[in-house]
Amino acid sequence: MVQRIYVGSTDDFMMWRAVDALGPIAHPRVLVVDDYPAGADALQLLLEQEGFEACSTGDARAAYALAEQWRPFAIVIDIAMPGVTGFELARRFRVGALTRDMLLVAFTARGSREDIVRAFEAGFDGYCVKPLAPVRLLTLLQSVAGRSEP
Repeated sequence: MVQRIYVGSTDDFMMWRAVDALGPIAHPRVLVVDDYPAGADALQLLLEQEGFEACSTGDARAAYALAEQWRPFAIVIDIAMPGVTGFELARRFRVGALTRDMLLVAFTARGSREDIVRAFEAGFDGYCVKPLAPVRLLTLLQSVAGRSEP
């Protein structure tokens, strides 16, 4: 039986799609894509402290190749990045044979209704507005990975 995960919404977090729990993942990997190094490093450290294998990149163009090679189960993506936006990157992930089923979570300071709609249309599974209470993101990731909650 497949367990469905749904986290609903709050002022700073929302999920549009119910997501299948993947079951226990021996090495749960999460890729963080954010052009702000301090933010990416902080999120990576938090994820690692919670038992995830985490990797971050500030280069949206390199993120797709990294995801194909490293195969994370989830990718947390900043929306406003130079060159390739998080929206464009999400669309690329959704059409890739190796990346289409990865959990995509927008992680951004942009909280306008227009940005949220664009994220949904681009293929994100969830949307987090910075600053975020990390427990919400961790709860989602741990639930999908089949781990106990924080």
